[in-house]
Amino acid sequence: MKFSEWIDIWLKNEKPFFKESTYATYSNIIENHIKPSLGAKNINYIQNNDLQNIIFEKLNSGKLNNKKGLSLKTVKDIMTVIKSCLNSAMKNGIIKRKTFDYKFPKNIPSKKIEIFSHAEHFKLFQYINSNLDEKSLGILISLLCGLRIGEVCGLKWCDIDFENEILSVNRTVQRIYIKKTISSESKIIISSPKTTSSFRNIPLSKHLIKTIKKLRKNNNFYIISGNRNFIEPRIYRKYYYSILSLLNISKLSFHSLRHTFATQAIELGTDYKTVAEILGHSSINTTLNLYVHPKMEHKKKCLTLIHNKLSSYLKKRKR
Repeated sequence: MKFSEWIDIWLKNEKPFFKESTYATYSNIIENHIKPSLGAKNINYIQNNDLQNIIFEKLNSGKLNNKKGLSLKTVKDIMTVIKSCLNSAMKNGIIKRKTFDYKFPKNIPSKKIEIFSHAEHFKLFQYINSNLDEKSLGILISLLCGLRIGEVCGLKWCDIDFENEILSVNRTVQRIYIKKTISSESKIIISSPKTTSSFRNIPLSKHLIKTIKKLRKNNNFYIISGNRNFIEPRIYRKYYYSILSLLNISKLSFHSLRHTFATQAIELGTDYKTVAEILGHSSINTTLNLYVHPKMEHKKKCLTLIHNKLSSYLKKRKR
């Protein structure tokens, strides 16, 4: 049996257990990356070196134009799908049990997150406050709470508890693309947030609650549309970029609002656990790896404090 034949069977069997967005992601990975690299090979003859070669191939020239490599995260996602498929083949007696082993290079630089400068951040905040309506409110919420664009598009007025001043993240709006062998399709779905931890309650400041109350509408209305119909992320992203162009500030992705929020929260001394929970990260390590990069002056201050403490102890002993 060719690997392409088994992976189609595996995906069909696993479909009931996947979120619709996860199924779409796996379909794209399989059609765009796995089948072209491994699909024609007999599943019984797949060896560790085949898997290791795929890792190097995708990191070096994995994009569809073959000019650039894929990110390490994307390659890890590809290998997760391959390994899950092979494990299922062993479990079902399609191939003999064996250990599949491979490594990821350690010297790949991580992608630097993009954030707005303090001047740009203030300029955007000032503009939104001066031109506040339902649509611009979504940008303000992301600036002050770090929500993803799909979460902002999925917010309804019933998600805000005005009495206790809490915003609940309960759903996300996203367009998914399902790649098939000879065709592809896309559609908008409203689903649960990215992960279990992405369901979260975020306490709102008194000032933000006061601002939001001015625009309050029917509980079943979506916040940024002001009616029962949601605005999809692709459309809202265009609106966001139009504001950046108007203000003549860096054309960073909407996700950079989230990065900027997290970075400033940490710079202001907010503890990492709190930031992780506000962002909906499943692990504090995600927050630490993304946003905690101490500056040289902070490192120097740390060493100075330790030296001063030891010196102070030494002086006491001499007395």
